[in-house]
Amino acid sequence: MGTGRLLIVAALICSGGAWAQQEVTGHPLVTPYDGSQGGGEYWEYNRYDLIVGFDFEVREAVTERIEGRVTRLYYESPDERSELEIFTNYRLALEEAGFEEIWSCAGDGSCTTGSTRNRFHQANGIRAINGPNSHYAVGTLGYEDRLAYVAVATGRHGTSIDIIETAEMDTGMVAVSAEALADGLDADGHVRVDGLLFAHDSDELLAESAAALDALHSLLLNRPNLNLYVVGHTDMTGSLSYNLDLSRRRAASVISALVDDYGIDPSRLEPQGVGPLAPEATNATEAGRTHNRRVEIVVR
Repeated sequence: MGTGRLLIVAALICSGGAWAQQEVTGHPLVTPYDGSQGGGEYWEYNRYDLIVGFDFEVREAVTERIEGRVTRLYYESPDERSELEIFTNYRLALEEAGFEEIWSCAGDGSCTTGSTRNRFHQANGIRAINGPNSHYAVGTLGYEDRLAYVAVATGRHGTSIDIIETAEMDTGMVAVSAEALADGLDADGHVRVDGLLFAHDSDELLAESAAALDALHSLLLNRPNLNLYVVGHTDMTGSLSYNLDLSRRRAASVISALVDDYGIDPSRLEPQGVGPLAPEATNATEAGRTHNRRVEIVVR
């Protein structure tokens, strides 16, 4: 691949302070292919429809909704380089950094057809799928307790790179409040409590869960007659028996924190765990598995 080889910055995602919404020339995760020109935009927090397949019967991209810090880049390609060469450089560099593929495609008949190439752009605004030799890959990069989704598309004229960072929203920027939890309980009898975070494959509740615990504490103080089931959910990875046990232990850890640290009467809370038996999304992709790992509260 020679001089065009893409480099991945060793520190995959900067962990510094919040970025304002702004135009950007790049992202710490990637360095553009040699000779490419461009830049893009950055949103501190936004929704993003991740393209994870293409349904040729209905002629539409298959998407999953995720949320986080979104960086959207587009680089015009050097004239002398082919789509395959440029895309392969990006793909190899991502793989060296630990890229785990969710889905990929190459050319008409795999990504789209000649009459449906604009469906990628219609699905989420990504620009580069615009020729019969277009290539696309989407996947994740893990780093410490962080997760980034990366989508790379190379077409006739350039390369689109979309990076969605879930880390900051997962570790302290989740918008959770007692009022929102109360509204969910009043409407549906149960509500998801975002921001309750656990160590990997463990029931250890992380310190970044403080905002969610504060919201639960306020809810229980505001409604002294409210009693709850605290219900843990996991993804489908591993055996059913293991996940049922893990989900219940995680629910019990939440209750222990509310009782020990906030003085809540333990008789008001009961732990339950349903493991992977009540998914909100597919367990076939990392995006879906991440969404399914959660804690809910249910009115008793």
